[in-house]
Amino acid sequence: MLLYIALPVVGLFIFLLGLRLMSAALLRLTGSRLQIWLARMTKTPFRGTLVGTIVTAIIQSSSATTVIIVAAVNAGILTLKQAVSLIAGANVGTTLTTQLVALQLYQIVVPAFIAGFLLAIFPGSRQIGWVLIGLGMCFFGLQMMSQNLSFILELPLVQQLLLACSHSPYLGIMVGIVITAIVQSSTAVAAVVISLAATNALDLSAAISIALGSNIGTCVTAMLAALGTNRAARQAAMAHLLFNVSGVVAVLPFYAAFLDLVASTAPDLMRQIANGHTLFNLLSALVFLLLATPLSRTLERMS
Repeated sequence: MLLYIALPVVGLFIFLLGLRLMSAALLRLTGSRLQIWLARMTKTPFRGTLVGTIVTAIIQSSSATTVIIVAAVNAGILTLKQAVSLIAGANVGTTLTTQLVALQLYQIVVPAFIAGFLLAIFPGSRQIGWVLIGLGMCFFGLQMMSQNLSFILELPLVQQLLLACSHSPYLGIMVGIVITAIVQSSTAVAAVVISLAATNALDLSAAISIALGSNIGTCVTAMLAALGTNRAARQAAMAHLLFNVSGVVAVLPFYAAFLDLVASTAPDLMRQIANGHTLFNLLSALVFLLLATPLSRTLERMS
């Protein structure tokens, strides 16, 4: 019994570790000049959103991007307005990982490990090697979760919770917030949701509501990074929280229509979840792109 419970947990741990390794290696590849480059490339809100999307898609972590942004604002390299547009883009960029998870590319695990270890031997390609090793670990962890969830899903308490999330998006959002705040990764939560969908344990409503909650839960990382920083850096972290909470609140009155739209994007549930995650963050970014200036002014009046 304990083994059946432990295996999905171990799979999640391996996924998180792989994600951290991949993100850290990609950050080392970009060098210490990333913050200065961000400042130069974010002269307008549109460019800032685009750059935030690209950077996060590359380093595979919106939390890492947001921490970099908060640190850059604290150092005076970025303005609050630039930070707001970058954060909007970061939320879009992180959905690339969800799209990859939905593809279930388990066949790349062994080739990624082999290529990664071979490249990691040589100093010139070491970081690329670690990126591939991290990628292999991510999909290996996903495979462990997908293949060993059946026992946990048979537990009455789990079944009742998932059923309740199907009937109440508000409960699903709360579950997403709590789990993401604990594991510190919205990508990991999205991966678990897609794994559950693969076993037909979740319907589209429950999956999307948990994914929406994960967007709010991931703000904990930025809020922690802002502790002890200056006023502008705290405002940047608050922008991340405000951005994600407002997006979720705005979509709730139209939740049924949003689900219908998401359901029309793909024939299978896993692709629908990934597309819904991307679509929500893309629409939120477009809205905040238009409101970047007034939002920055509002935040500047906050302590």
